[in-house]
Amino acid sequence: MNTSLANHGFRATRAVAVALLMLAGVVFGIGSSVAPVGAELASLPTTTWGVSGLQTGTETDNIDAPIFDMARIGNVLYVGGRFTDVTDGVATVAQSSLAAFDATTGEWIPTFTPSFDGAVYALEASPDGSRLFVGGDFTTVNGTSTGALIALDPATGAIDTGWSGRVGGYQLVRDFDIDGTQLYAAGGFTSISSSAGGNVANRVARFDLTTGAHDPSWRPVLSNGSVWGIDVSPSAGRVYAVGTIKMANGSPIVGGFVSLELSDGTNTVGVEPLQVNATSIYNQYAYDVLAVNGKVFVAGSQYYLQVLNESDLSLETFHLSKYRGDYQVLELVGDRVYAGCHCRQDTILASADGVMWAGTPPVGETNAVPFAQSPNSWVSAFDATTGLHIISFRPDINSSGSGLWAIQDDGNGCLWLGGALISTNNVTQYAMTRLCDTSSFDFVRPSTPGAAQVTNIGVDSVDLVWGASTDAVGVEGYRIYDSTTNAVLLDALTESGTIIELAPGTYTVYVKAYDAAGNISWRSGFTTFTVTGIPVDTERPSTPGSPSIVSNVNGTVVLDWTPSTDNIGVAGYTLYDSATNAVVSTSATASLTLTGLADGTYSYYLKAFDEAGNISWRSGSRSVTVVTGPPPDTQRPTVPGAPNVVSNIDDTVELDWTPSTDNVGVAGYTLYDAATNAVVATSPSETLTLTGLTDGTYSYYLKAFDAAGNTSWKSGNRSVTVVNTPAPDIEAPTAPSDLTAITIGVDSVDLEWLASTDNVAVAGYQIVDPLTDTVLLDVVSVSGTITGLAPGSYDFVVRAYDAAGNVSVASAVLTVVIV
Repeated sequence: MNTSLANHGFRATRAVAVALLMLAGVVFGIGSSVAPVGAELASLPTTTWGVSGLQTGTETDNIDAPIFDMARIGNVLYVGGRFTDVTDGVATVAQSSLAAFDATTGEWIPTFTPSFDGAVYALEASPDGSRLFVGGDFTTVNGTSTGALIALDPATGAIDTGWSGRVGGYQLVRDFDIDGTQLYAAGGFTSISSSAGGNVANRVARFDLTTGAHDPSWRPVLSNGSVWGIDVSPSAGRVYAVGTIKMANGSPIVGGFVSLELSDGTNTVGVEPLQVNATSIYNQYAYDVLAVNGKVFVAGSQYYLQVLNESDLSLETFHLSKYRGDYQVLELVGDRVYAGCHCRQDTILASADGVMWAGTPPVGETNAVPFAQSPNSWVSAFDATTGLHIISFRPDINSSGSGLWAIQDDGNGCLWLGGALISTNNVTQYAMTRLCDTSSFDFVRPSTPGAAQVTNIGVDSVDLVWGASTDAVGVEGYRIYDSTTNAVLLDALTESGTIIELAPGTYTVYVKAYDAAGNISWRSGFTTFTVTGIPVDTERPSTPGSPSIVSNVNGTVVLDWTPSTDNIGVAGYTLYDSATNAVVSTSATASLTLTGLADGTYSYYLKAFDEAGNISWRSGSRSVTVVTGPPPDTQRPTVPGAPNVVSNIDDTVELDWTPSTDNVGVAGYTLYDAATNAVVATSPSETLTLTGLTDGTYSYYLKAFDAAGNTSWKSGNRSVTVVNTPAPDIEAPTAPSDLTAITIGVDSVDLEWLASTDNVAVAGYQIVDPLTDTVLLDVVSVSGTITGLAPGSYDFVVRAYDAAGNVSVASAVLTVVIV
């Protein structure tokens, strides 16, 4: 074992981190012998849609999990697996392999119904949300032969024909990852094809996100098994792949884990092999991998989750679920790595510096001694920076033996889990559930506040102020503690407060800050003061300022005023009706909100009072006129359907679409250019005619709007190609001019003239006998020779014509005499 000073330093740092994480568990009431609760992620749905049924004949018939992956685009959660139906426990609808759900309500979206002939194991959304990449063991989608990799329109479920990437050979895709402009795919396939051609490809490949063209220069050779997980680490210039594979580019690998170079797909050199904790090679495999913050998390067989140092892939922390349940999925959300397994709630998660063997260690090996052990669950959370287990996260979920295979955040502060889930908080769930409450993601203590300072001592109270704390999210408040008993004497929201009902005596106090997540700062310095007795208070508070109107909206009026002062302390304020002197309300602070006011004009004044019942003189009055009305409309219309092309003739395109709905009413629709996001046109109805379009391909999307100006989210895109039919040419050329005889011979004459012009082009000229209208000569130039003439007098004219057959007016007559 490495005992360098650097390694000692790491362990010391980790020991502090472990202590802090354990303290966070105590703050949340976790880590003791109490029943597991969702202390961090709560607000669980009482009912939710989910999936049911299991297809057979798939690559995962031995795993009884209906769900294997999730992805999110906007507010839509996509769920893939080997299920046959969607259900809410009441209604069951046939929809296999891939389904969509509203990420806010959990409701199934019945308009997204693609069909597959096999299971879906991998889902990935394009960064712009325009495509949903799907992988599995299927070979047809929507009745079309596709193989096990396809890109879909996320709104309709239709095949995206603009993306050409496909896999071949053994039809199996298990995982995706995106890096920049490239999509990485992993599984069991042995060839790939796309608009770039076709190539042999062994288990991993990468494709252009926009076109689907594969990269023929990046084709590592992974063999003797299939790949279950892939993750790209741009900062390290590597691609990590895990699975049942045992060879990489012709070299043996350990534990089904390999690091490949991002540039050329060769094996990374100078790094350590993965540590295994089982002697049988058939038990040495992994399901998922995730690189973050200079660490590589590996989820694998024989109950482990390893955290490696990315610089050399040496082992930093070995987590073991004692003694059941492989880790199957990893997902980074915020500053945490969530890991799903089939390790049940009665297991213990042990963490150590070295390998903890799943069985009896081989000869010469010993089990590492855990530095931490805590109750485990079907899903665990780990600090993404330290790699340590966060023991406060232990939601009350239950699953069948196959456990969790999918984890996805929904962008609303909730975490979706999928696999073989049965229930959450004893409420039946259908293979999937969600946990909510983003505030609990905060595990950082506020900074230490300044020591309290005494500003006033009363007969049984003391006024204190102290220096403010700072916090990663926000300071929620402060508590003043008795240094002898550690009892809380005051809970304050700001950096000042009054401790009341103190018996005569000397007190020493300190301050701690806390945040909304329950994290508590270290204590401040001590402050000592003495309370002497209880004299009679007969002094009035000073007169408060007249009420000021902060806001006046729809029957709700917010007032504030300049506060009063008092020799001991102001207890509060009373607001009076100026007309009747009746009490309207009281407030402990110098502000007040009045609600439910009817239309009319009101006048108010204030008086301050203290704890002894002394009342100030009245303030000046303030009048306010209330006008109520309907509440403002802030709800967006629903998303309209993507534009449909009704007709496309020359420069005119007619569009229609599925209408939106709105809580008040849809006012109209705006059509946008999908390339520039520029407004193209608006329409009050679900149809629109575009005219004057030039030749080319256009792509459009829609947004609905209501009278209040609320705008829906954008629809899907629709492309249309415009080809205009040219108008017929009916314009004749201009008349030729200046017809001249250049040479007159004994039986011939050479003629020339000035050229005509035409809106398109002049095709040629005719020399004509004007008397008989006989064409004597047809030429394409502006000259010609008439021959075979007997002596005598001849008249000539010239007419121009174009390719459409339009003939010009004749030129002036030219008379020529042959002698």
